[in-house]
Amino acid sequence: MVRKNIPFVCGVLLLSACLPVAAQTTGSARPFHGALFGSFRTQNTPQTLDVSGMLLEAYDDNLFATLGGNVDPRSRPSSGFYTMPLLGIDYRLTHRRYNVAVVGASALGYYPDVHEVRSISHNLGAGVSATVTQRTNILLNQTAAYSPSYFYGLFPTGSEVAPGDTQPNAPNYSVSESESYSYGTTATLSFGISRRTTALIGGNYRYTDFTNETLVQKDQTSEGLDGQFLYQHTRNFGLQFGYHHLTGNVAYGGAVHTNENRVEGGLTYSRQLSPSRRMTLSFNLGASAISSRGAPAELQVPDRLDRASVDASADYPFALYWTVRGAYRRGLEFVPGLAQPVYANGATVGLDGLLTRRFELGFAGAYSQGRSVLTAESSQYDTYTGSARLQYALTPSTAIHIEYFYYFYDFLGNVTVVSGAPQRMERNGVRVGLRLLVPAFRG
Repeated sequence: MVRKNIPFVCGVLLLSACLPVAAQTTGSARPFHGALFGSFRTQNTPQTLDVSGMLLEAYDDNLFATLGGNVDPRSRPSSGFYTMPLLGIDYRLTHRRYNVAVVGASALGYYPDVHEVRSISHNLGAGVSATVTQRTNILLNQTAAYSPSYFYGLFPTGSEVAPGDTQPNAPNYSVSESESYSYGTTATLSFGISRRTTALIGGNYRYTDFTNETLVQKDQTSEGLDGQFLYQHTRNFGLQFGYHHLTGNVAYGGAVHTNENRVEGGLTYSRQLSPSRRMTLSFNLGASAISSRGAPAELQVPDRLDRASVDASADYPFALYWTVRGAYRRGLEFVPGLAQPVYANGATVGLDGLLTRRFELGFAGAYSQGRSVLTAESSQYDTYTGSARLQYALTPSTAIHIEYFYYFYDFLGNVTVVSGAPQRMERNGVRVGLRLLVPAFRG
């Protein structure tokens, strides 16, 4: 039977979109750009509704990741097969002055050994961007998720927010059956000061509700404020300067509040390679001052930590149907599921493209290493992943999907993880199945 997850899950199942196949590895929603589904996505229509889904037969050498309490984490990993259906929709409305998007994903698992269908994760994102005046733009985006793969957030992704962005579903990276609900709100206002200079003010809020709280695992919140100045020096080259404030209560049952004040500056470079291809580069270097209050005296937490921060990304479509992308981030992270804030160094890299009009190939890898902000000498972690996928288009709307992934993490010391998850995990998995996209509406 399907476990009850209150009406939220039902709503997401009805209003959710199966993320592109790449998202099962990378966690980022990115439309396919070749023959597969390409004819649907390239039509110049102001309003689209895509109903999509995948049915995968999955093998894992560590079923504890999704079976949760049925497997003792102290025992040797148990391998086995299960079936993973993913269902959803993707709605887009494009207008001269505004854009609206509703995107989501739902992942279930049928485990024959226990004869049950179980919820793995579900998410939903809804947002709007609008041009208020010739030089003023606003963006609002709201996300909701049921038990997303929180540890996947240690791997850096692009920092820009677009309407419909969601928290990564990433069911391959589920490590616990612990139930939680996570909500996020992002708002930005940008306005042109001059022909080349733009100011941006933004804020974000995230709340995570754990249904079964413990002494360590309590509900968590984080809030951020941002201010930036962007100067477009030439058509391709720009400069950016900013101030960021971040605060959260993710440690010791919410009793410890950690604050970060960060200033940074950097550059952007963008170049049109062809009518359909654009290369983009971004690099920011900053300095952070981190402080915490409410920590137990025995921890001997420093009054202030000064750290360097880095945020860089690159997207290079070096051929018509081939793209390489990467990201690097060094900075403070509030990750729901971890009982302490961490200062992390993380990098991701990906390559995908078309071998032929029917064959799509993709590779991805990511690594993150860091230490607790409160107990840096005794608490640290390492995590990394790698994957390869192949798709073969049977028709313009169906494809065979084959994927392999490897995932490892190790949390040492006092970096306590979400209830039900082991401190250390190593996992290999294979996914084989069918992907379907139905263009339900074009108008």
